Amino acid sequence: MADVTGKKLEIKKYPNRRYYDATHSRHLTLEEIRALIQQDYDIRVVDAKTNKDITAQLLIQIILELDTPKLDSLPVPLLVRLIRMNDLLVKDFIEKYFNQALGSFFEYQQQFEEQIRRTHGLPSALPTVAAWTKAMFQPFAASFGGASSEAAPARAGSASSESEDLRGTVEKLQRQVAEMKLNRKRARRPAKKRK
Repeated sequence: MADVTGKKLEIKKYPNRRYYDATHSRHLTLEEIRALIQQDYDIRVVDAKTNKDITAQLLIQIILELDTPKLDSLPVPLLVRLIRMNDLLVKDFIEKYFNQALGSFFEYQQQFEEQIRRTHGLPSALPTVAAWTKAMFQPFAASFGGASSEAAPARAGSASSESEDLRGTVEKLQRQVAEMKLNRKRARRPAKKRK
């Protein structure tokens, strides 16, 4: 997993279905692991008995048990094909096409938003739609070998309304500046002499 944030956790799964955070010496529930992922922790989960990396299985379990609405975004024909395909073909497809397409989509969306921000003079401090989209799709990519992180949809929704409010304010200010420039031009024009 890519260590983007610098916050990494090593978690061991024991046969009794308990998870142990070896980094902080504590037991965790599935909900607590999900919350840590949402706080931008990168996790690596290993089976305590076999020492096999089972991170993808745990992420899928979290989505199946705790984030079921996200499953609705996967088209049924894709799921059927995943079941019908052999494991090597699925892995090859995900690595070559899905992750590449997802990366390209994130990059395009980020470039588009940066262009809009520059054009309208918006500050870059606000969260972007690209960041929200990336947070929504990365758990799926992480299940197949990509990086993982999640963001709360509520945060993205509030950022969207804040962004619209900011756009409205910027447009209003732009109109006021245009009016001021027009009034200044009118004031500078020399008065026509009467004959």
